[in-house]
Amino acid sequence: MAINTKELIASGLLELCETSSLKSITVGQILSHTGAGRQTFYNHFQDKNDLIQYIYLNKIIPGFQNTEVHIPFHDILLHSLRNMKRYHKFLKQACLLDGQNCLLDFIFEHCRTFDLNWHQLRYGDDPMPDSLRFATEYHSFASSSMTLSWILSDMPASCEEMADLITRLRSSGMEKLFEPAKIKGNPYEYNSA
Repeated sequence: MAINTKELIASGLLELCETSSLKSITVGQILSHTGAGRQTFYNHFQDKNDLIQYIYLNKIIPGFQNTEVHIPFHDILLHSLRNMKRYHKFLKQACLLDGQNCLLDFIFEHCRTFDLNWHQLRYGDDPMPDSLRFATEYHSFASSSMTLSWILSDMPASCEEMADLITRLRSSGMEKLFEPAKIKGNPYEYNSA
C-alpha cells in the first residue's frame, strides 16, 4: 500500500497542534515528527501556510472542493462544520495567524470563488446578472464571517444550528434571482425537518 505523503505530513501537523501552538511549530518539527525529509516536504508544500490550506481543503471542507450543479449545500456545510469542531484547536489557531498566504484570506477567497462558480454553473452560459453576483458575494462573505466568529468564540452554537441558519439566510431571495437561470429555483432548498 502506497503512503500518501501529503496526508502523513498533514496528520503530523494536526498531532503536533494538540501539544504545541501552531504558530510555534516549525517545518523542522513537522519533519522530525513524521520522519519525512525536507525535500519531500517541499516537493508537496510551498511552506507551512500551504500545508495549513491543504488541511483546510482536504480534512475540513472536502465537500466544497468540486462544483456540481446539484449539491446538497446544507449537508456539505453541516459535514464541514462538524470537521471544524473536530479540528477546532488547529483551526482556531490557524485563523489567528496573519501574513502572506494566511488561512483567513484563503477561506474568504475560496468561499467567494466556490459560490460564484457554483451559481454561474446553475445560471447557465450567460453571465449572471449583477444582482445575483452581488447576492452571491454578499452571502459568501457573510457566512464566512459568521463561521469565523463561531470558530473564534469556541463554537457556542451547535453545528446543526449553524448549518440551518447559514443555509436559511443564504436562501433568502435566491429563487427570484434564479428565475431566468438554466436551473431555476433556490439552490439552498433543503428539508429542515
